[in-house]
Amino acid sequence: MEDIEYWIWLSRIEDLTPKFLINLLEKYKTPNNIWKKTKEELINDGIKEEYANRITDIKYRANLDKYKKYMQKNNIDILSIYDKEYPSKLKNIYDPPVVLYIRGNKEILKEKSIAIVGCRLCTKYGENIAKKIAYNLSLNNINIISGLARGIDTCSHIGCLNAKGKTVAVVRVWIRYGVSKRKC
Repeated sequence: MEDIEYWIWLSRIEDLTPKFLINLLEKYKTPNNIWKKTKEELINDGIKEEYANRITDIKYRANLDKYKKYMQKNNIDILSIYDKEYPSKLKNIYDPPVVLYIRGNKEILKEKSIAIVGCRLCTKYGENIAKKIAYNLSLNNINIISGLARGIDTCSHIGCLNAKGKTVAVVRVWIRYGVSKRKC
């Protein structure tokens, strides 16, 4: 198995916080080393049984080739927190994601950006202001980052695109049992 498959596996495990995963990686150094551990070894190393059960659960280890092929077919890159391309500002937050799945130009992640987020059920005034702010920032070569949810997030992306700027949509996707469930 290649390293990318270990990262995919690790990122698929439900209900493990990024902080917990970072602690695991600090302890075991690589996802491959975590993969090799038995439930008993993990428990003996101080991992709670419920987490050891998840880490060793076969359902997370299944179909990794399918996910890898899907990523290749759809031009999706993967960045681990150890990769030099991983955004340094994101790495320095309290609970940074251990894995980023990226579709598009990942060079944008290195450029000057600002995040705009807000209500999904916003007023017309809020929509207009979000578009206007994103538009003006984009004209000044500041990329817009938002969550792609309806409301302020969407308006921020639209304002940026109207200015022919660069935008990054951040979504969290859980893949469970082969079915993608998007949560914003």
